[in-house]
Amino acid sequence: MASLRVLTLLAALLWASGCDCSASAALPPCGSAADCDTGQLCVDERCMDDPTADDDSGVGGDDDAGGGGGFDAGEGADAGDGPTDAGDDASCGGERVPFDYRPPNVLLIFDRSCSMRRRLDDTTMFGTGPDDTRTRWAVARDGLLGLTTRFPSRVFWGLMAYPDPREGCDMPVDAEVPPGPGTAPLIDAELRRRRIQPFGLCGPDNDDTTTQPRQTPTADALTSAMALTELMDPMRESFAIVVTDGGVSCGVSDAELETLTESLAMAGIPTAVVGFTTGASVSSLEAIASRGGLANPAGPPSYYVADDAASLDTVFDEIARRVVSCTIPLTTTPPDPAALFVNENDVPLAEGAADGWTYDATTNSLTLNGASCDRLRSGETTRLTISYGCAPTECEPMPEICNGFDDDCDDTVDESCLM
Repeated sequence: MASLRVLTLLAALLWASGCDCSASAALPPCGSAADCDTGQLCVDERCMDDPTADDDSGVGGDDDAGGGGGFDAGEGADAGDGPTDAGDDASCGGERVPFDYRPPNVLLIFDRSCSMRRRLDDTTMFGTGPDDTRTRWAVARDGLLGLTTRFPSRVFWGLMAYPDPREGCDMPVDAEVPPGPGTAPLIDAELRRRRIQPFGLCGPDNDDTTTQPRQTPTADALTSAMALTELMDPMRESFAIVVTDGGVSCGVSDAELETLTESLAMAGIPTAVVGFTTGASVSSLEAIASRGGLANPAGPPSYYVADDAASLDTVFDEIARRVVSCTIPLTTTPPDPAALFVNENDVPLAEGAADGWTYDATTNSLTLNGASCDRLRSGETTRLTISYGCAPTECEPMPEICNGFDDDCDDTVDESCLM
């Protein structure tokens, strides 16, 4: 206000002295400073430059120290000074908020016993070979290939196919691919190998010549899963998905299967069951699924029923949505949740419970909702940045930590973690 009085007095003196003020007629007219540009004052109904203004920042030199150096969430933000500005974080006091997101381990326990050669349209008939799309084997294999392709980086996939010639009753079952980062291509390659399919191992129809035990040691596979070091990792969640036609051999009762899968769940490995149903095998499927901790919420039955390719894809996607979380724990607590900002793939993501993000102060976690959650689960979201104070402007390189994100900003996910 002091500067305004000085300029007013100066203008009055110039007028009284007989100054030729025709040059000022070219200045824009005004009724108040609001009618003038930033850095100007309204003097004698004309906009004039404020001589006390800082040409670089547009902030008056009489302001308190630190003016323009920080973001005050309680004030309106001028261009270049607000939380939505594209300027760098230092100009608004922004801080990156670290988070701890860990993709779950998921072990696919895949039945490749001789009965998986049966056709879905006629269970009394065997298929002509591993690529016969009418067989349980081909439908299950293609379903698993599609599953790992749709969720390539947001899950640490593993594969345990059973039995092979070395895996009979009361024998350990090996995992072809232990769960880990970047294993989807390894599982894809394994499922396409000729040696894994049951047709060559089981021999032709009505032929006792076989290199595979004519058994389905599902209980041994579940027991071996519990011994996998990767599934016992205390730093991340672990799950198992059993894909089988249900027939369990080796003299294992349904009660024993219930006890076994209950033990898996208590050890921190909830188990879901996807079954091709046939007669008496239904009770074995129910026994495994009912105590596994991932029972079909639409049941009964407790297992997921899949009798064709379309239903199998639907079931797999539903299970994937259950095991892949869209809730992201923060490792520091933001001072003011109202000043949180989220970038998804370097683009600002709006706050929203239907589609966007929400923050839960009770758990100090951020949840992605709607389409943003779908993008996270599918791996489409490769960069996620959370900041406090103002919006992040670009990817800041950090060390890769095997979380399904591109932490070091090189457009490759978890490259230092791949097996």
